[in-house]
Amino acid sequence: MIFRKLSEEMKFTIVIVVAVLMVPVVFYLLNLFTDLKAPPAKPREMTVIVTEAEKKQIMAKLPPQEVIKSVREAIKQGNNSTAYMQLGKPPKDSAESEELRKLLEKEAKSQKRPGIRKVAENPQNPVKYFDETSPRDRSTDAFYIYLVDIYGTVWPRICIQSAGKKALGITSFSINADGKTFTIQPAMVKAEKLEDKVSEYFDALLDKQSYTALQAVLRSRKALLSSIGTKGEVKREISEQERKGLSRILDTYAALGGNFAFLQSAAPLPAPTARHPKATAKQR
Repeated sequence: MIFRKLSEEMKFTIVIVVAVLMVPVVFYLLNLFTDLKAPPAKPREMTVIVTEAEKKQIMAKLPPQEVIKSVREAIKQGNNSTAYMQLGKPPKDSAESEELRKLLEKEAKSQKRPGIRKVAENPQNPVKYFDETSPRDRSTDAFYIYLVDIYGTVWPRICIQSAGKKALGITSFSINADGKTFTIQPAMVKAEKLEDKVSEYFDALLDKQSYTALQAVLRSRKALLSSIGTKGEVKREISEQERKGLSRILDTYAALGGNFAFLQSAAPLPAPTARHPKATAKQR
């Protein structure tokens, strides 16, 4: 063989050369084997350095939960002043701040009481005062009181109106307040034809008969109003909204200096006009 014929020095040289050439191969194989067994490398985590000043600023922007809770409780108890004072503590653009604003708006809307509507069509017509809940036309069923100012004297008027597809030919009204019945015999019931219905209404100065029925309605737990006519009868319950409207307009009447002394007379007082002597007399 050729290798045996070589001298010892040549053999040694060849071994050294082969050994040197094998070293990179061995390292490559070891590195490849190690990579196959090594676990997958974890993603590098980014580290953000926050200074103490920045930390305090961030913490100040966080809405304190105790503030949110205290505002909710204040709104539930009707203490809106406390709620408004606390409202500025959470950031204005935060979800909590928006929630509190909506709660306050809802509460304020629910607590807003209807007011009195003043109607002055022109200088020739008397000034009228209506409760905000009373209707503005004849298209709905209604039972309400309104006030008329004639030459400085305020007069209460009662209005009962019934609207339906057909006229009832109303001749009387009956009010049942907690089982006690009161009858109102109108001197005249007017009718007004609307687009898709007919409205019949009684509008007159409040007299002793209607005032007695009105007081019974306000004191009762449940009151039914019947519109009785030659062509039928319609019965409905007087709503809580109507009750509150009646009460508010009577309070307004008293605030304007009115009283019900004129109802002490046996006969109903006629509505005052410019030529009527009572038109300029002050109520006592």
